[in-house]
Parts: sequence; structure tokens; C-alpha cells
Amino acid sequence: MKTKILVAGVMVAIASAFTIGRAHAQSEPAVKVYATGSEEIKLIFGYDSPGSVEVKFLSGNDVIGRDRINGKSFDGGFTKKYRLLQGKNNNLRLEISSPEVSVTYALTAGADGRWKAQLEQSTFNYPVVASR
Repeated sequence: MKTKILVAGVMVAIASAFTIGRAHAQSEPAVKVYATGSEEIKLIFGYDSPGSVEVKFLSGNDVIGRDRINGKSFDGGFTKKYRLLQGKNNNLRLEISSPEVSVTYALTAGADGRWKAQLEQSTFNYPVVASR
């Protein structure tokens, strides 16, 4: 009897560990922004997307640039480089949105001319499923 309770307890502990690990893995989006060189950033989008992906560059509340990548032009994600010139405003936001995920990065220009990207927000757009 004690053995059955011990085995059941171990199974519950293993199931809990998998659930917690899976929840943590989904909190980190597969959308990354890196500085690749002076005044260049690289966007890595790691999702299959049947719809288009919109990339917006924001300064304050103003949209200063926009790019739309069609979903049929990539399979398994994509990478794209952008050249950002430093000017009066060296603090920008980059918003990447698709039907699956929406991500916002804060971009800050460093003294060496390289941009630094910091993840601000990520939202996963899961489809609604109903059951009877």
C-alpha cells in the first residue's frame, strides 16, 4: 500500500515538473532582436505564420517606419536585417506582430554606435477552443 502511494506521489511530482517547465518555455517568445554591427539590428522570427508579420518602428507614440512580410514568403520563420541610423532620438521601440504572437522590444543606442535590444512585452495569441 505504501509503495503505491509513493509511486503515485512520484508520478504527480514528475507531471508537475513537466507542466512548470512547459509553462516557462512558452513565456519566452521565438522572436529575437540582436545588434549585428554598427547601426544594424537583426530580427529573427521563429514561427510558421500563414498570415503576414508586421514590423513597426516607433519613436514615442509616432510610427517612424513599417515593414510587412507576407506569410507565403517564408516557411519555418525568417531573419531580416534593418539599418537604423542614430539621430536625435536614440530610444526606439520595435513592435513585431503576427496572428500567433506580438512582441515589443526597446532599442537603445549605445555609445559605441551599436543598438541594444531589451524585450519589453510578449503576448501569445492562442485560438479559442470550446468544448461541450
